[in-house]
Amino acid sequence: MKRQVSDAVQKVAQALETWDGIDTITLMEGEEDVYAPYFFLSVDAYYRGSLLDIDRRRELFQFGAAFESSIANRKDRFLIGDLPVRVEYKDIGRFEDIIRGDSITSGAFRDSGTYMFFRLQNCRVIFSRSDWIQQIREDVKQLRDEFWEGLRASVQSRMEHFVSDLGAAVLQNDDLFYLVSAAGFIRSLTSVLFALNRQFEPSARFLAEQTLRLPVLPESFRGRFDSFLRRDSEITRAKKFEIAELLARSVLNL
Repeated sequence: MKRQVSDAVQKVAQALETWDGIDTITLMEGEEDVYAPYFFLSVDAYYRGSLLDIDRRRELFQFGAAFESSIANRKDRFLIGDLPVRVEYKDIGRFEDIIRGDSITSGAFRDSGTYMFFRLQNCRVIFSRSDWIQQIREDVKQLRDEFWEGLRASVQSRMEHFVSDLGAAVLQNDDLFYLVSAAGFIRSLTSVLFALNRQFEPSARFLAEQTLRLPVLPESFRGRFDSFLRRDSEITRAKKFEIAELLARSVLNL
């Protein structure tokens, strides 16, 4: 199976290399079990200029089956044999703007936090047309204080907003609003902690584990964090809101 994975990655890379705008191709490695339900080959294609249209990209991956594309997220998905593949296209200019601080207040980290930089640092380079990837990795190691302070302020504001929403959802006994607010709160809470520790966020699947490994955490954080996440009928929603308030307050005091 490892040979099949290696061959599939090589096919994808060779197809992408024919597009002159591609500078760097990387593979995010992590999940080793190819039979796991969430396994897929995760490829990032960093490009300059304009993104190829969907029809031309479909031609690039004509060896794949069940091709589908997401315009909003700039992702292509397809199968190579039984292996699911996801190719995400990333504009080099956007990365450079964020590093310079131009996009820190424009919602650049609203949906996935700083995971884009986590991938950049931890992926395996499988093709590079220039030394851009080496240079950008050095740049993200030396992000200015203003970047981290601006990031923390942004995600901290979202955290406070979700705490308020969570309280409203509990008072109104609104099931959907409660779930949305709880998810938004815990996601933004972890984002604040990663920003405070000046570390980039992993994918959501590893977020709980990596959060608890951060060097700087509030006192009693682990127990409260576990209690908020726990699916326990004895912990009422009102109690969960109290825990959320304690978590938020402890983070604000760091």
